[in-house]
Amino acid sequence: MIALSDIHAGMSVVGSDGQPVGRVRAVEGATRLLLEDTKTDGDTHYLPTSHIVKITDQVHLDCSGATARALFDQDLPAGENTT
Repeated sequence: MIALSDIHAGMSVVGSDGQPVGRVRAVEGATRLLLEDTKTDGDTHYLPTSHIVKITDQVHLDCSGATARALFDQDLPAGENTT
């Protein structure tokens, strides 16, 4: 079981292929991470926490870095903006 309380601002988020996805800015509830995309645009995005498989000194995802970036901001609730 993943303990989201173990995730802290500044932690690196990496895909299953080891590729960097970004750095955690915050955990929002039990459903998503707000993170800064350090690889492409530097903007803040959200990613569903359902993709987290392990937390060490980094947050590890169940998908590749490219796939995780493609998931950024999908299903953003109406009227909500993360930037």
